[in-house]
Amino acid sequence: MNARSRLLFAARCLTAGGVFLAAAAVFHLFAAPHISSILRRAVNANTFAFLEPIVSFTFLLNAVLLLPLSFTTLYGAAGVRRGERWAWRISIANALTVIALPCLLVYSMGLGYFADAPLFLAGAVSITAAGLLMLLPLLWARRAIAP
Repeated sequence: MNARSRLLFAARCLTAGGVFLAAAAVFHLFAAPHISSILRRAVNANTFAFLEPIVSFTFLLNAVLLLPLSFTTLYGAAGVRRGERWAWRISIANALTVIALPCLLVYSMGLGYFADAPLFLAGAVSITAAGLLMLLPLLWARRAIAP
């Protein structure tokens, strides 16, 4: 594959990754109102009073932060397509950030948590896939980026 094809492939993968990130943001926005009822069934009243604001805030924070991450990924894809170094640098930072998310989840929660939470597992797998989809083509296309 020539340099132009590698750049085009990397840009398409970044676009797909950006769409995945935007979908994750929307999921978090739609899921946030349901956090309260899920927690209410799972914990006692005192624990609920303490945890509910934190967990709801975390879901909304994730949504708010995933939106600009998806935007800069989509914006960077256009620059990578043109072979612009600034776009590659921003995109590689975004890809590494996305790859770090599931790693941090596994580190902080352990693998056992995922067995009892299939939606959480699906989200972690999809974010991992998006991160790899973004990172690997960027590394492959690195030689095609103009100095």
